[in-house]
Amino acid sequence: MKYAIIGNGKTGSYVSKILSERQCSFEIFNSTNKPTREKLKDFDVAICFIDGEVFKSLIPELLESDIDIVTGATGLDWSDDIRNAVIEKKRKWIKASNFSIGMNLVHKMISESFSKAQDLFENYTMNIHEVHHTKKLDAPSGTALKWQEWSKQEMSITSERIGDVVGDHIIELKTDNEIITLRHQATDRSIFASGAIKACEYFSELSVGLYDFEDLTLSKLLK
Repeated sequence: MKYAIIGNGKTGSYVSKILSERQCSFEIFNSTNKPTREKLKDFDVAICFIDGEVFKSLIPELLESDIDIVTGATGLDWSDDIRNAVIEKKRKWIKASNFSIGMNLVHKMISESFSKAQDLFENYTMNIHEVHHTKKLDAPSGTALKWQEWSKQEMSITSERIGDVVGDHIIELKTDNEIITLRHQATDRSIFASGAIKACEYFSELSVGLYDFEDLTLSKLLK
């Protein structure tokens, strides 16, 4: 498989490092080597870790390139228009707010446990707190929003931007006499890069469409 890496920031750099160690064929695209449909036609898949607005500006070019796309674009509203365009062009795209494999275990815990809070407790509150590095522009994080979605609960989400924190998410359920906490702490960006590379292996099993990495991996855990 030949990889196009779009974006060589913090996580994109880890993608190139891992692919280099595995002796895979890849090329890095950025503001000085812009990805075009002509350049991308020589690749099998593109892995994109870029700002959501930048990714949005590339969507027309990516749709016209005949390759699969894996993207961790941040702060992007995945509208039905994008989803429909991917299907219309007969493309296969995989997106994620978080490419950590371990996050899929968290998905299962939250969706099967925290989502049942209203059936178990008369009085309770829930909240999510997330911490990331100072260069992360979107807040709350896409992962925090996903956690809220999985929990099926309305709750407050608070955010901090500190130093070079990779990613730290905490969900807390508090009743009158107990506190239940679940935490996922990413300690190295290589987990996101490895997950994105892993996602590339899924395309052979997929038909055209826009997929969530979390859903694909969770379905494998439940087999």
